[in-house]
Amino acid sequence: MASLKREIWPLWFPILILAIMWVVHYLQLSNGISWSNYGVYPRKMEGLKGIFFSPWLHSTKDFSHIINNSFPVFVLGWCLRYYYRSMSVFAFTFIWFVSGLCVWISARESFHIGMSGVIYGLAGFLFVSGILRKEKRVMALSLMVAFLYGSMIWGIFPIKEGVSFEGHFWGMLTGVVLAIYLKSEGPQRKKYAWEENDDIGLDEFEENYWMPKSEEENTLAKGAKVYRIKYHFKKRDDSSDEG
Repeated sequence: MASLKREIWPLWFPILILAIMWVVHYLQLSNGISWSNYGVYPRKMEGLKGIFFSPWLHSTKDFSHIINNSFPVFVLGWCLRYYYRSMSVFAFTFIWFVSGLCVWISARESFHIGMSGVIYGLAGFLFVSGILRKEKRVMALSLMVAFLYGSMIWGIFPIKEGVSFEGHFWGMLTGVVLAIYLKSEGPQRKKYAWEENDDIGLDEFEENYWMPKSEEENTLAKGAKVYRIKYHFKKRDDSSDEG
């Protein structure tokens, strides 16, 4: 039961994100309006507000845009919260704002909307984090991300018209950089005692671990007293051997 709760509880994170996305989309459709002008518009002061609003906005032409983003948000959001609970909110927020700022600085002059930039950032973060940590669970997660979303890599190139490849590119790059920066945080591979010797030189290793020491040195190292036992052999007068 405890294990099931541990797996289900992290679902609140992606569900909250999806709820905001779909409520915003419903409000647009029900009122027959579009808030696309609240997206990121590069190098315009009024476009800065899009850094905050753009992930929650999707095309109102149909449901394809928001549906295509919903499943990756659910899967990657759960993975982030489950495996990197202590840093999940920070990682999501960092990718959201930094990638948005980079889009504002460098992208084409158009309104950039959608959660896909953050999705690329989460995929990049989860994949690289697992590789760097070399911990079996998160490495398995890296392989799963590569299997499910490896084809996303093509989205960082200007292949399809009307798609913000800049958002994809900066999202993925932000996630990768963040994974490198946080590589010493979160789940880590179990390190065995013999591996800790990799941090010292060979000479020091041999001297401290392999070179034999005298009995006095070994005993003193343990903080104990030294006792010396002397054996005396007395020569027998007869030359017979006992059987």
